[in-house]
Amino acid sequence: MGRTPQTVVKVFTAPNGKQVKKNVELFTWEKLDYVAKVKKAFGLR
Repeated sequence: MGRTPQTVVKVFTAPNGKQVKKNVELFTWEKLDYVAKVKKAFGLR
């Protein structure tokens, strides 16, 4: 817990043999961007 979310570039090989680069976000469960929405949904302050 307490890790900082970060984005890294990963290279994958597609079934057709081509390499595909994708930005992958790590530790998304550590984000706090839904705190206000969850509090509102449960009637919390």
